[in-house]
Amino acid sequence: MGELLAVGLSHHTAPVDVRERMAMDEGRVRERLQRLRGEGACEEAFIVSTCNRVELYAVPRSVPLIRAWMGEHRGPNGESIEKYLYWHRNEAAVRHLFRVASSLDSLVVGEPQILGQVKNAVRVAEESRSLGYLLQRLTRQTLSVAKRVRTETRIGESRVGVGNAGVDLALQIFGGLGDKRALLVGVGEMGRQVARAMVGAGLNELIVANRTYDRSVEVAAEFGGTAIAYERMHEYLGQVDVVITATGATRPIIGPDDVYRALKVRRYRPLFMVDLSVPRNIDPAIDDIEEAFLFNVDDLTRVMDAGRREREIAAEAAVALVNDEASRFMARLSEIEVGQHIGAITRRAEQIRIEELMRSSKVLDQLDDKQRKAVESMTRAMVKKLLHGQINTLRSAAREGESEVIETLLKPWREDDS
Repeated sequence: MGELLAVGLSHHTAPVDVRERMAMDEGRVRERLQRLRGEGACEEAFIVSTCNRVELYAVPRSVPLIRAWMGEHRGPNGESIEKYLYWHRNEAAVRHLFRVASSLDSLVVGEPQILGQVKNAVRVAEESRSLGYLLQRLTRQTLSVAKRVRTETRIGESRVGVGNAGVDLALQIFGGLGDKRALLVGVGEMGRQVARAMVGAGLNELIVANRTYDRSVEVAAEFGGTAIAYERMHEYLGQVDVVITATGATRPIIGPDDVYRALKVRRYRPLFMVDLSVPRNIDPAIDDIEEAFLFNVDDLTRVMDAGRREREIAAEAAVALVNDEASRFMARLSEIEVGQHIGAITRRAEQIRIEELMRSSKVLDQLDDKQRKAVESMTRAMVKKLLHGQINTLRSAAREGESEVIETLLKPWREDDS
């Protein structure tokens, strides 16, 4: 039924300046698929191209042609990328694809985006008509395995990014964010990550303050929020439930007196504060104020570390599931292939039986109908009994993945055909 091949590079093996040179948009992927098939390199193929990986999955016709195609891509200084590539065949290729789609091979283990990216790669290949019998079965099983990993393990539940860690802490205080407002002071990357995660978790409104007002407007538009002048920041402390600071200030910009005034306006409802700045932007003394809950970068790091440990535990169960499913998939393919061979063997045996009967036609012509039917029945039974043990052994070898046994049993029939 053909060999399975996976070849590519990822964040594990290649730096970003190599990955970005090999990355392909959808149009280039379509062109590459047509070329690989048109030049006879692959019978079937699809390409996964993301910021962290570029991988070709194929049923190859010519591995040298595939190797030559990969060799056309060069590093930033014109160097060969061969040292960055990994090559997986058959069960190892299946296992690798299952791991990729299940986010076991991602930069952040358990992130959900990669499954959507694999689905998109399959869609493009289907539209390019570069998927055949084998890769259609493989991609269907890949999506099924990835879904099982998401639903049967806890790999995607723990907080691992700084934004998700901030949401996790906020939910411990408020229970939900649907009726909450947040103030983002400064538009540094970490602050935007926390704000983005909170908006994604259902935050009702985001207010943005930055020393450069145009940047406030830009970031507020990104999140569907409201921009305010930096100087009005303290006015809004009493109107929000969450405060996130991420500025380059070298001293605290929010002090205890600011928080006391805000809590009075809020009638002492809890105020959740996240200081992502180094040096700190929120006076640490605020942590001693009742109803003010202050967290810094170290607190979020501890949440992320705990989440990583939980995902590592979940990943162990996911890896076991993926490995088992890869073995099962290859066994099913082997059974299908052996089934096709068994059909060919039985047809060839029947052909031999008929040919031998025809050689004895002068003798058989002297028999009456009853006698001829008896000879027919007897020869069919003989062929069936002769093949019975061999067929059962082939099926058993296919289930157990004993390729050498299969090859030994099939060899005489291939020689007979030749």
